[in-house]
Amino acid sequence: MTSTSLMRIIIFILPIFSWYITSTIASNLNIVNLNGLKAQFQTAIKSFSDVASLHYTLGGVKELGVQLPDSHCNDIKKLVDKSNVESIYHATEAAKTLVNCKLPAEDYRSTLTSVLQSDESKTADIYYAVCSSVNLGLNIDESNIEKRLNTLAKTDDSILSQAYGLLTGAQLSQPIAKYYADTINDLVQQADEIDGRILQYEGGIGTTAFIVNSFYEVAEKAGVSIKTDPKQLIKFATYFSSKRHVATLRSAYYLTKVFKHLCDNKNPVPIVVSRISPSAISPQNPSVLVSITNLLGQPVGEMSVVAESAKRKEDGVVVISKQKLIPKASDFSVYELPFYDTKIPRGFYTIHLTLTARNEGKLIGLTDNIIDVKVTSQGTIENAELIVADRDHGAQSKTYKLTYPNAQSDKLELDYHQKLTVKFQIKDKQSDEFMPVQQAFLRFTNKQSKKEIIYLAEATDNGNSQYKVEVDLTTNANDFRYQSDKYELVLILGDSLLQNAYEWILNNNVHLTFHEDSLPDKDYKNLYLPRQEIIHQFREDEKRPPNIVAFVFSTLALLPLLLLLILWLKLGFNLSGLPLGLSPLGFHISHGAAFALMFFYWKYLDMFQTIRYLALISIPLFLFGHRVLSTLAARREKKA
Repeated sequence: MTSTSLMRIIIFILPIFSWYITSTIASNLNIVNLNGLKAQFQTAIKSFSDVASLHYTLGGVKELGVQLPDSHCNDIKKLVDKSNVESIYHATEAAKTLVNCKLPAEDYRSTLTSVLQSDESKTADIYYAVCSSVNLGLNIDESNIEKRLNTLAKTDDSILSQAYGLLTGAQLSQPIAKYYADTINDLVQQADEIDGRILQYEGGIGTTAFIVNSFYEVAEKAGVSIKTDPKQLIKFATYFSSKRHVATLRSAYYLTKVFKHLCDNKNPVPIVVSRISPSAISPQNPSVLVSITNLLGQPVGEMSVVAESAKRKEDGVVVISKQKLIPKASDFSVYELPFYDTKIPRGFYTIHLTLTARNEGKLIGLTDNIIDVKVTSQGTIENAELIVADRDHGAQSKTYKLTYPNAQSDKLELDYHQKLTVKFQIKDKQSDEFMPVQQAFLRFTNKQSKKEIIYLAEATDNGNSQYKVEVDLTTNANDFRYQSDKYELVLILGDSLLQNAYEWILNNNVHLTFHEDSLPDKDYKNLYLPRQEIIHQFREDEKRPPNIVAFVFSTLALLPLLLLLILWLKLGFNLSGLPLGLSPLGFHISHGAAFALMFFYWKYLDMFQTIRYLALISIPLFLFGHRVLSTLAARREKKA
């Protein structure tokens, strides 16, 4: 360790950060996140590349309560492709978000009609055509569309196709919408569950938000509630609320719509319970403040909030039971639980909350709400001692009593024959008992180079929570790089259950003397400098023999063939016994092809390619050869 700031981060920040995040069913999509979504839409509205982006941007902004001017109607008409049903859908949906933006229905009638009548249209195409027709005020044949959807459901049962079917049903009559609304629970069962906490569909946040939005759209048209287990709905809400940022406009648009549905009192509304006060309970912060809102951070009305129990995680001891929380805000969004008591020992606690709504509503997630807190205490350093002893004669030692926060004023000199030992205990002021700590270090700082050498203080085994750190200046000399110099000696203590950490200067003038020459400090910065580039060098080609050697070798290889031709010329070719016909011709052509294949194998092909071609050539070679041999055998029998 060479950085004081890094050490302080470990001691002070890490224990606090480990308790910054609380365990709740879902976390609020607060005003910062809503502004983030709004900023994403407002950035996109400055320039459009296609009508789909325009649709998602205008729709998302309107869902967030902002009405854009009708001047964007010209952008819609400019970007729409009249021959593409999806482009028409996005254009009609975008136009619907504006106050006065009407598209000419006749310009799109032929495209929409052909899509609805085509047997090649997919479920998504049917939805685009139906929704566009409804937006343009065109008549549609609901019975024909219903039949087409049923046919497509038999050939494409993917979750996205079923979601498009629900959205199409939401555009049709209420009886048809009710039929599709009854299938919502089947689609919910197809979601993937992760860690028992969240539900999502393959495809990520955009796909999941699109599918869940289809549940609400068809249920609203059918005039019914979503028929699914509230626990499953909470798992979906947990997944959505965990996504603070999304990459695409489509995902942002459908996520915004889903949040609006999840916070609409006509639907089941998941309750978000979160701690808004610091996790550390102390006399300065004696109460736990709990926020109870919907996913958008909006109040949900008056509640009766009861802390069923508060258990210490270490041993399960219950310190609070059936205690009612006190409303602290006029809109009943914040409740207070007085927690601090001198009888409650320090430790980590889990508070189980149960909520009861005063007003009738479709609130879910009222039970099994958990808040984590910790009770901290003040500590004091007791029985601190600094011992300087000879490493070979332990009896020859000198002990210095230390009192926090005072430092030794006298100069402390040590050489390589000696060792330094520091002992201390931490006492809890509240319980007057000795306590362990999570972090205890002894730090030497070279006053000239500012280099730090840190040793870990460990608890002894005598059960009194005494800590001890021992530094032998002979065995540990390399830690100091044998640098004889003046050092500052500091004791550092930290614990997540202590209200304050300690950085106690024990002695500001410790002179260390080593028996060997000092070594230069390691330059740790060089570890992160760019290294010399490694350039790969391929092995040079082996030197080939002269061309004359290759020529002689090839000649020797062809010599047997030359000898064969010479002998044939000397003896004379016997062609009279060669039968005439298709079979002999095919046999010799196949035989020649086999020899040609050997040449190609040597020159161009690999073994597997050669075997494949040889298998094809061998078929005619076998058939023609068998026929030729049969003909020759018949001739011999006839002559005999």
